[in-house]
Amino acid sequence: MTGTTAPTQSGAPAADPVGGGIERLIATAIAAALILALLPLLIPVMTVRIAGEGVATRAWFWISARWHLPAALGGIAAVTALVTIEVLLLAHGIQTGELTTSWDTVQTVIPWLVVSLFAGVLLVPAAWLLRRRKIAGLVRARQISDVVNQTRIETARKVAADATAARRIGVHLDTVTGKITGITPGGHTAPHPIPGGGSAFAVTVEQTVTTAAERFRDRRAVRDWIDAPNRMLVLPGTSSSVRALVIAESGSGKTVLLNGMILCALAYGWPVFFLDAKGDPADATHLAALARSQGKSAGVADGWNLFTGTTDQVTAKLMRLMPSPDGANQHYLDEIRGVLQAVQDRTPVTGIADLRDRLLNPGEHVRDQYDLRMVNNVVDREGTTAGERALQALLVALRPLEPWLSEDGWTYDRPAGDITIVPLSPVDDAQARLGDLLLLDLRNFLATRLRRGDKTPVLVVVDEFPQLVTDTSDPGDTAGSLFETARSAGVGLVLATQSPAGLSNDETRRRRALTSGAALIFGRSKDPEDVVQYAGTVMQMEASGTAQGDELRSARAQHTWVIPPQDVREAADGAFWLVQAGAIAAFRALPQAQPAPTPVEPAPVGHLDEDAADEITTVDQEEEGTA
Repeated sequence: MTGTTAPTQSGAPAADPVGGGIERLIATAIAAALILALLPLLIPVMTVRIAGEGVATRAWFWISARWHLPAALGGIAAVTALVTIEVLLLAHGIQTGELTTSWDTVQTVIPWLVVSLFAGVLLVPAAWLLRRRKIAGLVRARQISDVVNQTRIETARKVAADATAARRIGVHLDTVTGKITGITPGGHTAPHPIPGGGSAFAVTVEQTVTTAAERFRDRRAVRDWIDAPNRMLVLPGTSSSVRALVIAESGSGKTVLLNGMILCALAYGWPVFFLDAKGDPADATHLAALARSQGKSAGVADGWNLFTGTTDQVTAKLMRLMPSPDGANQHYLDEIRGVLQAVQDRTPVTGIADLRDRLLNPGEHVRDQYDLRMVNNVVDREGTTAGERALQALLVALRPLEPWLSEDGWTYDRPAGDITIVPLSPVDDAQARLGDLLLLDLRNFLATRLRRGDKTPVLVVVDEFPQLVTDTSDPGDTAGSLFETARSAGVGLVLATQSPAGLSNDETRRRRALTSGAALIFGRSKDPEDVVQYAGTVMQMEASGTAQGDELRSARAQHTWVIPPQDVREAADGAFWLVQAGAIAAFRALPQAQPAPTPVEPAPVGHLDEDAADEITTVDQEEEGTA
């Protein structure tokens, strides 16, 4: 009939009354399908464009959570499924004849378009991940157009890496101030057991977003201190390999780091000696409680036996108590040394009482008549002998040390427990002198082990060690000589100080300590240039214009620090770097589990025997009368 449309086959769409027929309907359907597929990309693309490169200068942009990748993949899967369903429904409507006109198609698709648009929110995590990867590649190639932004982005990536490492071990870190705000119960604590053996005291800090080029780049691996997966810092399994110089300012987490290393050594079953020149009894009590919580014994401030070692070693320690030679007193110092050597011909002095007996009655202790006359030589009009004058000087010097001395006290060969803790306050002259004697005796201990071939493991840790070095010595020389000898003697040695300047006022001696072969560990410091130079430099190209292809206009190659000094100045609490044999590892110290609050009995301090105390009192009274 005129004006009617011929019937169609079953399931085929009717002709489009708007015009264009079936071809227009199919074209509309295809356009709708493409829009449905592309519309979800609008929100993530706009989000990335609006954010630009500026967002990459914030640390949170680079912090990766475990849910980021699953969220990105889940979003892609959800949007893909949604678009697929919408396209299939569109095709089904056309095939069944439910959509017979372009207008029907448009009306049906409009709600789907709205859903697809807002479904793009699910693609934002994926766009964010891709954007971070792209910016990371630009930063590595130094192709960020704004040099200031380049530096800010690099800093933000480091802050994010540190914050991610902190979160991994259960530490809450304020990324703005670098302050630790809390610790999650059940997080990693030191000592942390490592599969296959070993005990970790820190976790490595790695970039949260790395490019393929960064992953496959060869890097020098840190020996001894890093586990095989390169995720944890472990205490080397042999004590001779534990040699470290720790430099970090107060409040940077140095004490937590040292405690972690000590707890790892205790887990290995090594005896540990900790000389703490901060002198805070609370720190000593806390460390002792940590050790006891591991089932280890701890001695705090136990009396120390000064009279151990060979004749020369005992003489050296006693002479250390005397004033520094200044020319005028050299004769008296030589006299004291001479009589000490004379009365120790057969055996070393064993205590204060023995010292007094030998100097007052030298007959059976000297080698010959010459030595006897030297000790009994009258040196003044009152009839005082050289031995008596030496005894008086020595007893006066020993009196301030009385609370810390005991003839049956601990020695490096006979520790007070699994860990021997000696808190010393450098502001107290007597304790400072005691610390100097302990460092001298440590040298004697190393020499004795070398002489007898003793390689049994032992660890010695000295915090704020420059405070214990007297004016007659230099901390740089002391550190250098101790490190150089400790390895051969099989002794683990960790020396800590607050700044490179504390090592020595002399640059050569300071460099000797820093280049002694020990691992260099440093944290936050206001004067980091002297330490970051040992991490090395890299050649870096700074260009104007686009630094690629034919568009490179001008460029300058220059050496820059591998670890920028400003990064060290701004380091967060608990953040450190380890440099050894050309290798570098950034790491974060593990916290320690808090021990149960149990009362700790104060350890007995050493004492002089009553006769020696009476002798010293008599000497003091005589001096007061003379005055």
